Amino acid sequence: MIEYLTLFLAIPLGFIFAQITKDEKQIYSKSPYFPILLWILAFATAVSYTLDKQIALTLSFILIATFIWNKA
Repeated sequence: MIEYLTLFLAIPLGFIFAQITKDEKQIYSKSPYFPILLWILAFATAVSYTLDKQIALTLSFILIATFIWNKA
């Protein structure tokens, strides 16, 4: 249960990342950094869920934090 609660920490962490790197937003928003990374993370999360739950939860945490970082 605690594993799923830590996934909610990814949301504020994504906002913190966006706040820290707001000066560089013009750099990483123009090239396809986040869209490619999000697709790779989504695919890796789906594949690793069948293999190992802990790796899937870790990749899910990274996916959520990166998604929020990109949208903020």
